[in-house]
Amino acid sequence: MNNLCSYMDAFIDWQDHHHELGRKIKRESSSSSSVDRMTMARMRSSLPAAAGAGPGSAAVNTMMPCAACKLLRRRCAQECPFSPYFSPLEPHKFASVHKVFGASNVSKMLLVIN
Repeated sequence: MNNLCSYMDAFIDWQDHHHELGRKIKRESSSSSSVDRMTMARMRSSLPAAAGAGPGSAAVNTMMPCAACKLLRRRCAQECPFSPYFSPLEPHKFASVHKVFGASNVSKMLLVIN
């Protein structure tokens, strides 16, 4: 019984440590994401604007692959259906959608929207 109690205490300590690390990582990533957004805004402002850029357009992403292509580890093509909807600055959004629906189903839904 003593061993079981010590294992439970060790597990609870490990779990608390794990949750604290998760919170620390989340705080650090949220502070660095604002810096990334500012950097990307400066980079975009120095580039010529793409005509009709926004959801539903086929703007070329010359800087970096969209969040979907980055997560799927593929080259982001000019006609990528994900790039207008999933910014490279917010990869967690595509990761969440991909986890629920899958990339193929998301692609089909986006084609219906266009």
